[in-house]
Amino acid sequence: MGRLARGDRDALGPLMERHYRRLYRLVLSYLRDPDDALDAVQEVFVKAYQAASRWDGGPEVGPWLTRIAVNHSIDRYRRGRRRLASEAPLEEDAEHDRRLRTEDPSPERRVMGREVGERIASALRSLPERQRAVFVLRHYDEMSLEDIASALGLSLGTVKSSLHRAVHRMRERLEGLR
Repeated sequence: MGRLARGDRDALGPLMERHYRRLYRLVLSYLRDPDDALDAVQEVFVKAYQAASRWDGGPEVGPWLTRIAVNHSIDRYRRGRRRLASEAPLEEDAEHDRRLRTEDPSPERRVMGREVGERIASALRSLPERQRAVFVLRHYDEMSLEDIASALGLSLGTVKSSLHRAVHRMRERLEGLR
């Protein structure tokens, strides 16, 4: 990070190699679209490069990158939500999807899996942003509560209460799903 802060572009490669997969999983859990997540992670590294001079010089760059990724994901999610409100989705080509798969589960299992995934995604989207960020970092990225607090700039108590509320709301929204 020190090299990057001094303008050394070659330092970006090792930084990306070390953190790309973790940030991709994190961003994907927010955006729920692999293509959007790929674009977003690239944008996160561009932002990190542009803001390298503002890095605090701490020993771990992971929480700093996580904060950038979470904030960028929230911004992209908001923009996408506004865009979806003004656009109509395209019809899916079921025949095309069928041709791409070789070992499909039964139609009933596919429908059940899609419905479960949609309910989980909907429940996650319904959470307030702080709760969603804490929930995603804890359950999708498996970060410790202390690391989440550091990454989001929150106190440990706030992280714990946000996680508790998020889990409670997710349980309420997903009641009857087993």
